[in-house]
Amino acid sequence: MDDRRTFLALLAALMPASLMTLHAQTPPAPPAGPRELARHTLTGPLAAFDALLIELRPGPGQGREHRHNGPVLGYVLEGRVRFGVNHEPERIFGVGETFFEETGALHSTWGSADPTPARVVVFMVVPKGTSGAAAA
Repeated sequence: MDDRRTFLALLAALMPASLMTLHAQTPPAPPAGPRELARHTLTGPLAAFDALLIELRPGPGQGREHRHNGPVLGYVLEGRVRFGVNHEPERIFGVGETFFEETGALHSTWGSADPTPARVVVFMVVPKGTSGAAAA
């Protein structure tokens, strides 16, 4: 599952088309914790894992260093997000852009790049039954 195209294909298959257009119709909301949108049990060689789709609304300057227990593929729906792994220079991602974080990478920078919260949908492959929540 090292191929990013595989993750993009899985994300496209799991994300309803209506979710892609919500960003044009939804007013900004305050920062909030992760909201699980979908969970699907995987089969075959990935039977020990779930595919998880969550929505995040990171606020400005928000975030702490952490690691995830599976790969993370994010898509920015609203605003701009600051993103960095393993203390590499942060990058800014805007609407329609994606970012990727390998399993176990140190997520060293995270948050809205603007004074208002951003809105991001994240696809993760996580051990079955887990939330994919960050570990310190």
